[in-house]
Amino acid sequence: MKTPVRLVIRGYTGAGFGAGLIKWFTFGDISHVSLVFEFADHAPEEFESIQGKGVCHHPPTEDRAFLAFEVPLMHDQAGDVYFLAQQVKGRYDWAGLWGFMQRRKTQNPDKWFCSEYVAYLLWKAKYPLSRRDPYRETPSNVCESLRIWRSEQDEDPNGV
Repeated sequence: MKTPVRLVIRGYTGAGFGAGLIKWFTFGDISHVSLVFEFADHAPEEFESIQGKGVCHHPPTEDRAFLAFEVPLMHDQAGDVYFLAQQVKGRYDWAGLWGFMQRRKTQNPDKWFCSEYVAYLLWKAKYPLSRRDPYRETPSNVCESLRIWRSEQDEDPNGV
């Protein structure tokens, strides 16, 4: 089994209508988050929950601006998060996102929005990002956690 040597949270800083709406409702600068697993001898993989696809994984996105945050996990924890990320499936949680914006969210284990998905995977590996339940995390909350730190690998495809 592949075991990641590094785990990074990407905080996307998109500027579209949906991104602006998420930032406005969540009082933050980040509109989307994902997990990128890096391996010693395999290509990296990005896991996320996105509109239209739900929970999915693919090669890391290269054409969107993001901030990168290191997740300092022990080797076994990183493996646990990767294994769990492969197991968790579900659709994008539109209703949950709306309920979250109204501050009355309940968790549905078959549907996920991005920050809930990232926070849940880390919470299950005994590495909670905050004292909040995973379904109460916003994209900006995830990136503001004191349990992660800013990486040097931020990318801005527009050169800004």
